[in-house]
Amino acid sequence: MSINAKESLTVWILSALFFFWPVIACVTSNQEASAQSDWIAPPALKQGDLIAFVAASGPVEVLPVETYAAQLRNDGYRVFVPEGLVSRKQGYLAGTDDERLQELNAMIRDPNVRAIFPVRGGYGLTRILDRIDYDALRKDPKVVIGFSDVTALHLAIAKKSKLITFHSPVPMGDLWKGSEPEFAFAYNAFNRTIFAKQYTSGEQGFILSTPDGAKPESLVRGIAKGRLLGGNLTMICSTWGTPFAIEPAGAILFIEDVNEAPYRVDRMLSQIKLAGVLDQLAGIIVGKFTSKDAGDLEEFDRIFKEYFSALGIPVIHRYPIGHVANNGTLPHGALVELDANRCEVRLLENPVQLK
Repeated sequence: MSINAKESLTVWILSALFFFWPVIACVTSNQEASAQSDWIAPPALKQGDLIAFVAASGPVEVLPVETYAAQLRNDGYRVFVPEGLVSRKQGYLAGTDDERLQELNAMIRDPNVRAIFPVRGGYGLTRILDRIDYDALRKDPKVVIGFSDVTALHLAIAKKSKLITFHSPVPMGDLWKGSEPEFAFAYNAFNRTIFAKQYTSGEQGFILSTPDGAKPESLVRGIAKGRLLGGNLTMICSTWGTPFAIEPAGAILFIEDVNEAPYRVDRMLSQIKLAGVLDQLAGIIVGKFTSKDAGDLEEFDRIFKEYFSALGIPVIHRYPIGHVANNGTLPHGALVELDANRCEVRLLENPVQLK
């Protein structure tokens, strides 16, 4: 090709790009807008629905499984406990990766199953995230619950399925003790969020409750709206840099953790700060950070103030979520308003479908 021909071709390409750029930009903008608006909610659980227990992480115990399954059945729900659920053990895992994956995917793909309840957290979910059937979950949305290590599953579902899930107590953690006063808040907050009978006709969103005597506090005042994303801080950092990492742009981030030394919490916050996560957020909810050393609690407060005070976004802390009895339920992926003046979180939409 001659020099003149090359120059003519270059001019033609540039002219074409100039002419079509508004169309390309419009398509891209529409795709981005669609990506923000195509979240879906699972159907609320109603009596007669089938709830499946799974062990996708650590080994489980018989008593909590049997106790909570009996409670659900007494309330009119059907419960499926896979054969061998409580006997599978592979060191610190509830079976091999293939066993745990096949069990989880079977529940995702079964049209009769309307909810998936991981029995506990504990390490293990990150080993199978890349083989979960997210397309099937998108096509047939179901209630998915859990916290701690289950954060990895919430983040992955948010990224791949755009399905609202529930950062919540688990059967082996708090739910099986729901009749005990110490766990009443966690039990009631969980039920309020996912069961159809808890909703009134025409209801569209509500203020998430907090327990008396354990109200959250404002760290930075203000009001913001965004998708509620996050969970266990260790899991957020463990999935960063993977295809399942949190999408922080415009999000309300919530975090919690257990038995982590202050320097480790500092290191994790430093990681997500360096990754640019903090600069993209609309607001932050700091849950409970527990430690074996009571003196660490003051250190946690200092660390949170150091990282969050100058961001220019609303922040509340001591919110009732985490490895504590007052473990509330947060709909992961739901659109919320964070009011750090009143220390309230308002759901701007129902996290479940009521029809």
